[in-house]
Amino acid sequence: MPKDYKPLDLLSKEQIEEIREKRDWINVVSIFFNWLQIIAAMGFFFFFPNALTFLISVVVIGSRQFALAVLAHDGAHNLLFSDVRINDFASQWFCDFPIFLDNRPYRPYHLAHHRFTESEEDPDLSLSAPFPITKASFRRKVFRDLTGLTGFRRYSITLKSIFSSKADDLTGKIKKITDKISGFLITNLVIFTVISIFLHWSIYFLLWWIPAFTYYSLIVRIRNIAEHSVTPGDTNLNNTRTTKASSLLRYLMVPHHVNYHLEHHLFTICPWYNLPKVHEMLKEHSYSDQMCIENSYFAVLKKATSR
Repeated sequence: MPKDYKPLDLLSKEQIEEIREKRDWINVVSIFFNWLQIIAAMGFFFFFPNALTFLISVVVIGSRQFALAVLAHDGAHNLLFSDVRINDFASQWFCDFPIFLDNRPYRPYHLAHHRFTESEEDPDLSLSAPFPITKASFRRKVFRDLTGLTGFRRYSITLKSIFSSKADDLTGKIKKITDKISGFLITNLVIFTVISIFLHWSIYFLLWWIPAFTYYSLIVRIRNIAEHSVTPGDTNLNNTRTTKASSLLRYLMVPHHVNYHLEHHLFTICPWYNLPKVHEMLKEHSYSDQMCIENSYFAVLKKATSR
């Protein structure tokens, strides 16, 4: 049995052409509705302020911030829009920059992860290598996520990286720093201004940054665990995991079919909306028994905290 299956080992040429088809309008709608839900959640708390509406709004906005990150990830693979210039512009300005991400450094880093998945050269190996861990260790990690400590560390590392940019002189250093941070500052100034005009300036800090520091961090952790941790790793059919999820969980934690991670690794030319189709095609070709598929995120976390 081969160590690594190639796309044509798994599906026919006709099927591959079918799953790689891009439908730009889907991402226009997806980006628009993610932002609409963010605005609606902010308005919900603003007009009905109490602890429950605040909690609901944090969860909805954190999940939509992650949804934007998923779309940005497709942009890093040039899958968001057919035109490369539109793909890069939309993924950066409508998905990445508002949540302090940037596809320019992420793209080469992430493509290296795909090329060297779960090997010593995988830049993401540190995310899966420590597992399984103890339940107590996992609880501590979740506590740090929900109290904002993980988010604070994540943004601190990003800022440190930006401001430690090297250049031949001060002018060059300032130019590099400005290039890296200007997109974030511009988009967040727009967000702050719109919120201040139509709601109240405090909503920007309460319901843009608290979700980013807390619930978003929890989603990212669980996704990272589910994708590669405690997988068999014998072939590229089982060194990456696909995890089944209910409709509610897909909305709250794994939007835009990001739970079909194995299919994404096998067919990186496949846009997110075609991943369920890939899953069904592989099942029809009788690969299910060789694929790493888990029935729930609870089952994954149970394996990941079995030490």
